[in-house]
Amino acid sequence: MILSVTFVAILTSVGLGNILDGIWIKTKNSGSIDSNTQNVIDSYTSLSTFQIFPANKRFIKFHIKACNNAFVLLSSAIDLQSPDFYEICIGGSSNTQIFLRRFSSTMSEHQFDVPGLLSCSEHKTFIVKWEASGKITLTTETGIVMDWTDISPIPIQGTGIKTGWGSDGMWIVEHSSLFTGYYCGVTGSYGNMTLLSTNTDISVTRCSSKCALSDDCLGINFHHKTKECQFVAGGQPVIKSVAHDWKFYTKCLKEKTMCLGCIV
Repeated sequence: MILSVTFVAILTSVGLGNILDGIWIKTKNSGSIDSNTQNVIDSYTSLSTFQIFPANKRFIKFHIKACNNAFVLLSSAIDLQSPDFYEICIGGSSNTQIFLRRFSSTMSEHQFDVPGLLSCSEHKTFIVKWEASGKITLTTETGIVMDWTDISPIPIQGTGIKTGWGSDGMWIVEHSSLFTGYYCGVTGSYGNMTLLSTNTDISVTRCSSKCALSDDCLGINFHHKTKECQFVAGGQPVIKSVAHDWKFYTKCLKEKTMCLGCIV
């Protein structure tokens, strides 16, 4: 029997199985948490969890489907645990405004009237960019919608995302990594996803080798008793289920640090 399990973080290989073009992350409504509250940072999902470090390039490009209130945190700490950070709220005040807040010894807030940036039904594309000079911009497909410069800039090391005030969000964070030849496997789990094909009476080594040669293969389901091998297609969310005698293997990217089936 296969029992379904739903995860908050959903990952996918977009396009080629051997190149990860984007990571899909689902953020639940974090509620009505005011930015001044002590635990506001704990409501964010840190991108370092997924081995994504936008601070290295000083920008992050993402696609977000949410009705309102999508937040990006730019922190002075990789794990976000710092009192010094910027918070950008996209689609605040019922999807009519952008709020940029700076937190350090005090809090300052800057508002930008830009209605209709987010959508409940489709992904919208954004680029958040910051410079050593303190300039922070938010760009959409139509151009720059927020431009502000901090005369005493906070050094950015970590990035986080969340949705709140009644809104869930599905993010696609752009990031490219190559398959390194490693797999990770989770015993008692099954990739409950679209399959490319199935082979029987095959070893797990041969099964994984066949997947490695295919750009469309994200990973494999392998039944260690029946020797059934299922090739899991890329370009879809990673959804794991509990299934005895199965083991779900996924390709690792960025050496052994980004293994899709083992992150969630």
